[in-house]
Amino acid sequence: MKQTFTKSMIALLFVALSGIYAFPAMSQTVNVTFVCNTSTNLDTLGETGAVQIRGAIVRGDGTVDGDILPGGGNISWSSASTMVLDNVGGDYWSGTFEMTAGDTLTYKFWTDLAAVDGSGTHPGGGWEGAFNFSQGMEEDTRVLIIGNADTTLSAQYYQPDGAPAVDPYWRPFETKTDSVTVYFRVNMGGVTEALKFDPDANGPLGVRGDDAASGGSIDWGTTLVTLSRETGSVDNGSFWSGAAYIPKDSIEVGSVQKYKFFVENKADDGVDWEGDIGDRTFTYTTGLVTATDTTLHWAYFNDLAPVGTKPIDSQVSFRVSTEALETLGLFDRGVGDRIAVIGAKGWDRPGDFINLAFVPALQEWAAAEPFTAIPNAEIRYKYFVVFDTSRVDPASDNYIENLLIQRVNDENDDSGWEEPSTTGGGDRTFSFANAATQAPPGDFGFDRQFFASVPANAGIPHDIDVTFSVNMAPAASAASNTLELFDPATDSVYIQPDGSMLALSQGYKTFGDRVLRLEDPDNDMIYTGTWQIKDSAWYQLGFVIAYGNTGDGYVNNGGGFAAGRRYYQFVWPTNINSDLTTEWPTEFNLSTIDWVEVDLPFEDPPNLTIPTSVGENGGMSPQSFALKPNYPNPFNPETTISFVVTTRTKVKIQIFNLGGQLVKTLVDEEKVAGRYTQKWRGDNSGGSRVASGIYYIRMNAGDFTKVRKMTLLR
Repeated sequence: MKQTFTKSMIALLFVALSGIYAFPAMSQTVNVTFVCNTSTNLDTLGETGAVQIRGAIVRGDGTVDGDILPGGGNISWSSASTMVLDNVGGDYWSGTFEMTAGDTLTYKFWTDLAAVDGSGTHPGGGWEGAFNFSQGMEEDTRVLIIGNADTTLSAQYYQPDGAPAVDPYWRPFETKTDSVTVYFRVNMGGVTEALKFDPDANGPLGVRGDDAASGGSIDWGTTLVTLSRETGSVDNGSFWSGAAYIPKDSIEVGSVQKYKFFVENKADDGVDWEGDIGDRTFTYTTGLVTATDTTLHWAYFNDLAPVGTKPIDSQVSFRVSTEALETLGLFDRGVGDRIAVIGAKGWDRPGDFINLAFVPALQEWAAAEPFTAIPNAEIRYKYFVVFDTSRVDPASDNYIENLLIQRVNDENDDSGWEEPSTTGGGDRTFSFANAATQAPPGDFGFDRQFFASVPANAGIPHDIDVTFSVNMAPAASAASNTLELFDPATDSVYIQPDGSMLALSQGYKTFGDRVLRLEDPDNDMIYTGTWQIKDSAWYQLGFVIAYGNTGDGYVNNGGGFAAGRRYYQFVWPTNINSDLTTEWPTEFNLSTIDWVEVDLPFEDPPNLTIPTSVGENGGMSPQSFALKPNYPNPFNPETTISFVVTTRTKVKIQIFNLGGQLVKTLVDEEKVAGRYTQKWRGDNSGGSRVASGIYYIRMNAGDFTKVRKMTLLR
């Protein structure tokens, strides 16, 4: 039986009680205690920070619309959730909540440096990353089926965003029955300049200390406990961590362990010991020996915090144009539609909206909003259309069919999301600067942004027939598809717009509707079909592939919330005039794409800021292979490499150092015609950060070879 699941559905199945589970009466309430360990959070989360459980409840009777907790409060995927944990010492956070037996809770932990309504910790805006699928489920959240007795769950370690998927009760160290595990963590952010520490040249870090208390597992004279660099942590990988395994039979309960952090391979005249502070200590308590592990809350090396760790006040200006959205007939300030920013101060709608005002002189929406944040903090956000209530009134001339919205205090709650192609549909981000006033960078070199990253001249003011082409062979192969395999004998294939305002303009829902059935008349596994878009369109097409049949349901690829959640392809103009007005074809063939399960490729949009004229039939489709200059350059910590493929061929993109040695292979696979982007995060093939310097990008595709130079600055 084919099934698909939304983000709020079951991901991992855990029964709160051992043995065979019997569903109790729905009215029975129990107390559930959650324990979260944040020693694996990649930001400088302290005891005054915030840890919250966000999620949804599937009732025992199968309903999914209930989010009220029997003890008061509610659970939500936004900051409105009242399931807030208290710090109980160091990295440990706990909270007890009254819940209904038989319900299923799908959830993740969310963290912030200061408050629940902030912008969240690095790198995912506070959100945890992915968890392994289990029990046949195809989602990446934590899941708990509430049992029929009070229970305290085992400690769950925070899962950093972007890390490989793990089980929900994973640990960052090994658990040994004959040992006590002690997890150490130190932040080196304050010593880079002051004490001549270069994380790429010096290190690793170690723990040294009293050997008597540790049974010889820690020693003052040599490093027996080595810490590894957390390359994805805040401030360009400032955290180092690792575990010591202390034999239980060597521990005297009540003894005090003395230790300090130590730098191996120090720089000339640089630091090795933490020399300006006294010994650090912890005590081997009875509870510690019984529990067999503990994490020691992180510390700054030598107690030196980096410059710029205190919050500052700043005015952040947001500016966005809705001209392309107006081309679709989906926005009219004259009837009361307006624009807000969501996410920058939280994701609760409408409570966390930053409402923008229309500026006639600029023909855009803008606002200057006060912020208090730590310099270099990552602010995540999106623009949001707050539709007027008349838009959902079938009796109104302003009615928009299939505008499925819920209302909270007469505000739009659901359908107004932008899905920017420049971020692959993920959140917009900007780095909070140490400045009194600032603004996020504009789109495409402009000083403003565009709703959904669709510029004003990307609107197509007439009918257009767009032909899609999808290679479905990978969906039928177990080597490339872990979902239910595609069966060409019984399954149909559809284009399913995803977060698409274009789909809404054509009378479909923004999510979930299958707008175009593809066919394979010659049985070569290349499925094609033409979407006849009426009245008006824009150049951006965001979608996933759905296959299946009405009896068994449908399987979708993609998913999640980050780049790669959907395909993006673009209609290319036939001409860009000197005044940057654009001319568009009445029919357009998109490049053939391969079905892939996740991390769907998304094209770069055509550059509509440079006047050009091309052949009548050629449009601006890719005419030659190309390796574009990386951006930014110089860069730190990552750069984006764009390249163009004109025909299906094997593509290899590699990074070399000045000595001609291979550093890393970024791409080594067959690609169909199209435009692609690939990020390089300044690491080698082993995942370690490389040093500052000049590097070369080389692209090979058939007979095409191109080399470009770039500079990494640490």
